[in-house]
Amino acid sequence: MASFSLAQILAAVRYRGDFRDTIRHPDSSVTVEIQAAFAEFYELVAGVNEGYWDTIATLATVNGQGHVVLPSDAWQVRGIDLLDGETFRQLDQISIADRNRYSTETDEPRAYRLTARGADLFPTPDAIYTLRVVYTPSAPVLGAARDFYNGWEEYVIFGALVRLEMNEERANAWQGQLDRQAARINASASGRRSQEPEYIPLRIGHISDLEIDGRRSY
Repeated sequence: MASFSLAQILAAVRYRGDFRDTIRHPDSSVTVEIQAAFAEFYELVAGVNEGYWDTIATLATVNGQGHVVLPSDAWQVRGIDLLDGETFRQLDQISIADRNRYSTETDEPRAYRLTARGADLFPTPDAIYTLRVVYTPSAPVLGAARDFYNGWEEYVIFGALVRLEMNEERANAWQGQLDRQAARINASASGRRSQEPEYIPLRIGHISDLEIDGRRSY
């Protein structure tokens, strides 16, 4: 595990791509492409390592209101649970085809459907209930140093280089490296321990391409 900030990734992109002309490639433009590459990386990791970025929020229903507003940073909802005494009970996620299953009933929620409002609840709550929402937040904006496991920062760097490069030959070469990094992330996912399917075993001792013998390569 190693920490890299936006400034360090920006420096690596400029060094490897020879994008040192800040007039043609100002920091603001390069940063846009870095953030786009990070969002793509973030989505890839979320897909192959279910639960890797997940967080939990607690919400309260409103008596007589058929929905709850989800956290503003909720990107993918993994599940919603209702506090039943001292334990949580998972709510069923239903489709539009089941919208009339509970008719006009009001009671303790037993199911939900995701909508633009947030999460529609079925049946409509007849009191205040506590819900636990497990969700993947939206990809954060890069800035301060954050952890990258197993050299994952390489995907962000090559993703940005591919977006910035207008020369087809160099872009193709970097696309090959980007595909290699994607394959590494997918290979890590396939090695998850079976008893803990939502997590990957971190490989201690990996040396990032950005860090050799304690020195940065840019």
